[in-house]
Amino acid sequence: MSSTLSMKASAQGDVVIVHLSGALDATTSPALDAAIKKLIGEGRKKIVVEMSALTFIASAGLGLLAALRKQLKTAGGDLRIAAPTAAVLDVFKLLSFDKVFSISARVEDAVAGF
Repeated sequence: MSSTLSMKASAQGDVVIVHLSGALDATTSPALDAAIKKLIGEGRKKIVVEMSALTFIASAGLGLLAALRKQLKTAGGDLRIAAPTAAVLDVFKLLSFDKVFSISARVEDAVAGF
């Protein structure tokens, strides 16, 4: 069984919100990596990853998000997490990634945090 990940981007001012749906794992991570690096290449430095429809996240997905956040922080921006499902939030907490990322229950709060 192969994993699928759907992505949709929208903007609120200078913040880009990337809405994820499906699973973020070793199979699907390269697509998210390419999409966010494209945004960075366009000069977008403030990115919120909205996860209300993300059903699964693997260590490969977490590692990718951490690497992208580091790249954005170096460029003067940030990557924030919004609206993770309970299961996804549990993975963040289990691996202490809740201490690495700014995680908000609502997209509006993540955007306002910039």
